[in-house]
Amino acid sequence: MDFKDPLVKKFLYLIIAMIILCPLGILLVWNYGDAWGEWDVNDVAEKVHANIQGMEELSGIWSYAILPDYDIPGWDDPVRASIGYIISAIVGVALCLGAFYGLTKIVYSNRT
Repeated sequence: MDFKDPLVKKFLYLIIAMIILCPLGILLVWNYGDAWGEWDVNDVAEKVHANIQGMEELSGIWSYAILPDYDIPGWDDPVRASIGYIISAIVGVALCLGAFYGLTKIVYSNRT
């Protein structure tokens, strides 16, 4: 990755801005319940007025999240939750960039 490339610089600025702004989604609804789409199974069942037993069975299939609920467990006040969101975003971006870097290395090593 060429960090002097203007397109790469714009991409990085956009990613950094998105990381800094990501806690807005949780802060704007802090006193009004969960953010849109971040409901648990019971909330979804209540909103759609249906029995969603299959979804409830699948809801516990993945319990190995590094940062559950995009936060550090125990950081429940708005300031620390915002920092947890930013940390979660940095980890997510780092994992995506690492996967992208690894895939490009594999693809370009097969071309030579």
